[in-house]
Amino acid sequence: MEDEEVEQNRKSKYNSGVAKEIRRNKLWEETNTHSRSGNFIKWNEDLDTVWSELCADIKPEEFNGKKTDFEKFDTEIMEIGRIEDTNKQGFKEIDKEFYAKRDKHYKKLRDKEIFLRRLENSLGKGTAYEDDDEDSF
Repeated sequence: MEDEEVEQNRKSKYNSGVAKEIRRNKLWEETNTHSRSGNFIKWNEDLDTVWSELCADIKPEEFNGKKTDFEKFDTEIMEIGRIEDTNKQGFKEIDKEFYAKRDKHYKKLRDKEIFLRRLENSLGKGTAYEDDDEDSF
């Protein structure tokens, strides 16, 4: 009986679920803005922040595996080389090597984002919804 009272006292009387949803939605908006504007450094930082928001809800027995999967993206990004944003000052001759590297970064960042969106869905916090109740329509 005493343990139940202690447990109840540890729970907040306020639910931060809605605030977390709003914060995560804002992060996804910023992620979209940075990816579309070609600001790959900010895009990567946004994705890391989304991970921080989602990882707390991963089951403990699944956490290390998901963390390893997530960290592979950063390892692969570092293997490509340092992320550089497009220099928007003046006209320059197109450096094919630079743009080839940016294309690789783009694809890795896109894959990282897809991983996080799928993780979000698997945690029941995204756009995918599955009702286990067979009686509902």
